[in-house]
Amino acid sequence: MNIAIFSGEISGDLIGGALAEELKRQCPGVELWGLGSRAMRQAGVELLEDTNEWGVISLAQGLAKYPHFRLVVYPRTIKALKQRRPDALVLIDFGTFNVKVAGWAKAHGIPVCYYFPPGAWRREGDKGAQLGRVTDVMAVPFEWAAERFRRLGANAINVGHPLLEWAKPSMTRAQFAAEFDMDPSRPIIGLLPGSRLHEIEHILPVLLDAAREIHKEVRDAQFVIGVAPNLSPEIVARYLSGQPELLARLSEYWYEFALEAGTQVRRQVSRTANALAPQPQRQLVTVEGIVVPEETLTNELEKRQRADRHRAKPLLPPTVLAKGLTYDVMAHSDVLITCSGTATLEATVFATPMVILYRLSKLMEVEARLLRLDKKLKFIGLPNILADRPIMPELLQHAATPEALAAAAIRLLNDVTARHTARMELEAVRDMLGGPGASERTARLVLELTGKK
Repeated sequence: MNIAIFSGEISGDLIGGALAEELKRQCPGVELWGLGSRAMRQAGVELLEDTNEWGVISLAQGLAKYPHFRLVVYPRTIKALKQRRPDALVLIDFGTFNVKVAGWAKAHGIPVCYYFPPGAWRREGDKGAQLGRVTDVMAVPFEWAAERFRRLGANAINVGHPLLEWAKPSMTRAQFAAEFDMDPSRPIIGLLPGSRLHEIEHILPVLLDAAREIHKEVRDAQFVIGVAPNLSPEIVARYLSGQPELLARLSEYWYEFALEAGTQVRRQVSRTANALAPQPQRQLVTVEGIVVPEETLTNELEKRQRADRHRAKPLLPPTVLAKGLTYDVMAHSDVLITCSGTATLEATVFATPMVILYRLSKLMEVEARLLRLDKKLKFIGLPNILADRPIMPELLQHAATPEALAAAAIRLLNDVTARHTARMELEAVRDMLGGPGASERTARLVLELTGKK
């Protein structure tokens, strides 16, 4: 038996990876292949193409990638479907590509299961009415989604959300704090800029400025940047630096800190950087997340010390990079400032109060205005979308200033009532995700679809 799984971008890959593991558990020996990335590959899926960079959020980005999808990936995918003739095809989100594939597969007699169809979070409307014609079964994460799709003529079944299966921290708060030389008794604020390069470019700088604003009011605050698994600390550092020469943006705070504390503390900071990305040459991490060789920083410190030992330096908050530890950042932060998207739903699992933001490039902003997205979208954060009301503060585009983000985060941090209410609201949304077992239930649907024991 062979089953094909086609996902898009990171969130779909995680869902596909969990499903692949469950399919192998229920049906040992099943051959799995398809489109995905790291999670699916680790689960034993043979990948025709890595979808890590497939994610687009604007028409301009879609048009830029369309030739590759249409002229390269789609023909290659259809050819593989013809040659391998899977016993079932599982499609995960990414409607721009997968809906077209579903139409071809259904027309050629291949059973189709759409897991997480596009717009599964919508409560009303007829968007996605064509999905019932190109699928045999749809596995959706919410009961209202199943009811809506059934009204549109689809065979839709609520399986719950698989996020509950893997969204778990890998360490305790004390261990997490120790990993990055932080104090677990002091406030920890997580900064989540997103996983796409354009998000790092447009969102991360404002997050850092917000951290500076917060630090003015909350002097003992500690900051940690969650670096997505698909991004390297070097890429983040490049955007943080704003220019090729990293030394031009070395933290003045770390400069003073290192001068006053001496070699012993510099070694402690070095251990933090080396824990993030071990390399043959010892590294230091600056407040802005820039990783540089210890020797380079030492030389720079000595040069600056000789130039002006008493020159006043602006105090910036200590900030570290945590790569591949997003769930720990979410679980152990007292407050998050996060890019909208899947991360907001993941943070909901931990009931961590958050401030949600999004910033677009100028071209994307013009496009959004032309499409009147501000009139079509009530909310940008998934907790608010699922609750159908603003339970977490949202700041979009020009409203997402460092000052506004900082004010919202400080309120959640210092107002005990506001923080308690936020946690209760998030717990109520988490209950909407159902119980664990979405992957198991979906795997059974897929295996039943094959018609084989």
